[in-house]
Amino acid sequence: MTTTVKWSALALACGVMCGGITGCGAADGELGEMGDAESVAESSDELFPAGSLIWRQLEIPVCWEKPVLASDATARGWVKDQVTQTWQKHTRVKFTGWGTCTDAAKGVRITVRDDVEAPHTLGLGRQLDGVREGMVLNFTFQNWGTDPCAYNAFNREKCVRFGATHEFGHALGFDHEQNRSDRSQPTCDVPADRADLIAGDTLVYAYDEQSVMNYCNFAQDGKLTQLDIRSAQQYYGHPTESADKREAVTWSGGKLYFFNKAEYTVYDIAKDRADNGYPKQIKDRFPSWPSTWKKNGIDVAVAWGSNKVYFFNGPQVLRFDTVTDRIDVPVAGIETLFANWPATWYKLDAGVRGTGTKAYFFQGSQYLRVDIPTMTVDQAPTAIAGNWDGLFTSGINYVFKRDSIAYFFSGSQYSRYDLSTDQIQPGFPRPIVGYWPGFIF
Repeated sequence: MTTTVKWSALALACGVMCGGITGCGAADGELGEMGDAESVAESSDELFPAGSLIWRQLEIPVCWEKPVLASDATARGWVKDQVTQTWQKHTRVKFTGWGTCTDAAKGVRITVRDDVEAPHTLGLGRQLDGVREGMVLNFTFQNWGTDPCAYNAFNREKCVRFGATHEFGHALGFDHEQNRSDRSQPTCDVPADRADLIAGDTLVYAYDEQSVMNYCNFAQDGKLTQLDIRSAQQYYGHPTESADKREAVTWSGGKLYFFNKAEYTVYDIAKDRADNGYPKQIKDRFPSWPSTWKKNGIDVAVAWGSNKVYFFNGPQVLRFDTVTDRIDVPVAGIETLFANWPATWYKLDAGVRGTGTKAYFFQGSQYLRVDIPTMTVDQAPTAIAGNWDGLFTSGINYVFKRDSIAYFFSGSQYSRYDLSTDQIQPGFPRPIVGYWPGFIF
C-alpha cells in the first residue's frame, strides 16, 4: 500500500524571510529491477534526488485547482515567472498549461490555501502526476508566515517566489539537502528529517549549504545555486549543450561509466541509478590520463571484451584494463592500431562492439565496420539509413552494449537495438529523462 506523507515546511521560528524563507514540501529503471518507491518522504529542501521518481517526460503540465480567484492573478504570475526563470531556464524541462485544472488533469495540480499548514507537496517528482491538490501554495500569509511574509507587498512577493522555487524542486523529484548523509554544516541547528521519511537516494555533487532546497540556508530568495543548476541538469538535461562530448561504456563490477566533457559518472546497473558522489573529474579517476585529453574529455569509449576498453580522442586511441585499472596500451594514432582506418574519421560520435567478431563506429550519418580479430576496417563508411533498421540516422551521441542489446542515445532520446535480430526493439525511441537518472543529455 502506498503511503503519502506531506513535504511540509519547518516552523516559522526558523526565520522565514530572515533573508530568504523556509519553504516546505516535501521506476522502474532501464537496466535494473528498481520499482516505484512505496512511500513519500516528508521534506522541504534540495538536490538530493529520488532517482525512481524523476519524471519520464520533459513537458510537465501544470494547472490551478478550482476556485481560481481573479484576485490571485498577480501571484499566479509570480509563480509561473519564478519557475520559468529557475528550473525551466536551466534544464530541458518545460512546464506547460498553467490553466484551470479539469477533473482528469495530469501533471502538477496546485491549490492556493492560507491556513496553519506551510506550503507543501504530497510527494516527489512523478508521484504528483494528476494528484489533486498535490502542491499547496500560500499567497496571502494571514494564518501562516504572517511575520514577515504579510508585512508588506515586497515581502509577500518574495515569499511567493521562494515557495514556488522550493516546491517545484520537490515536484521535480528533489529531497531536502540537509537530509544528505554527507551534510557538513555544524553551525546549522536544523535537524534532518526522520530517516524513515527520506526519499532522496543519490548524492549529486557535494553537499550544498546554500541550496534553495536546504533548510540551513535562508538567504537565496528563491535563486538556484550553481550546484542546484548542475545537479538539476544531471537529471533533466542541459538546455544548450547537446553537442558536447559524451560517451558511455560498460565496465567491470556491474557498472557503467558515463563521460561528459571532463567529468564522469558511475552508474550502478543493478540499482539502475547513478552512484553517490558523482560527477567527478576524469583527471582524478585516471591520473595517468594523457594531459591533452583531460580538459575536453573523450570522443568514444568501446568495451572490447576481456575487461578492455578502447578510448578515442580525435586521431588518437588508447586501451584501458578495467581489472588492473591502468592503461595497458599507450596513446597511439588510430591508424596504427586499426588497419585501413579512413583519414577523415577523426571526429567519432560513437562506437560499439557487436555480438560476434565485428565492431561498429559512427560519425555523422555514416558508420564503418571493424573486424576484431584482424583489427582491420573491413567495411568502408556507409550510410546508417537503410542499414540499421529504425535507428537514428544521424546525430548519435553515444552507445554502449549489454548482452546482445545496444543502447543508442541521441539528443534527449534513446533506443534499444537488438544486435542479434538487427532491429530496434518495439516502443523505441524513448526519452532519456527518468529512465536513466543521472545521465546528462
